[in-house]
Amino acid sequence: MNAHLKTLRLQHWDARPLHERRAITISASFVLPLLAYFLLWQPAHDAIGKLRKTLPQLRMQAEQMHRAAGQIEELRHRPQLAVMDAQAVKAAIEESATRHQLRDALTTVAAQEPNGARITITAVAFDRWLSWLRDLQTSQHIRVNSASITRLSDPGMVSIHATFTNGNTP
Repeated sequence: MNAHLKTLRLQHWDARPLHERRAITISASFVLPLLAYFLLWQPAHDAIGKLRKTLPQLRMQAEQMHRAAGQIEELRHRPQLAVMDAQAVKAAIEESATRHQLRDALTTVAAQEPNGARITITAVAFDRWLSWLRDLQTSQHIRVNSASITRLSDPGMVSIHATFTNGNTP
């Protein structure tokens, strides 16, 4: 290989006159840095700028995807709730209201097909209502589907018309 380069140098480079070799050397000293700048440094510099702009967005998207994957995995392992029929929901609401000493405040408890119930409470302390709701949701998986709450003249007292549902139905 070394002999081949020596032969090429003798044929092409050394055969040229001195002023031509000088002109080629000076031209190469200007052209090579320009080529290095336009072909190597500038594209890399532009890419770094673009990456600095997009990297935080990509990191945020990756973090959201990790959180979503964790939530999906959590939901995948969550047991499916048993759906009670309307009469069972009504009975569970009455039993829970009795435990929370709210049975006397319930004026209406009616089953509502397929898996719900409708209630009316004339007067109850709002904090007791919230405590009862929390217990219904955690122990019986019964949640409020809709509610109309009216403030009464006594401080902290409300009247409530609500519908409840159970299970995985929307």
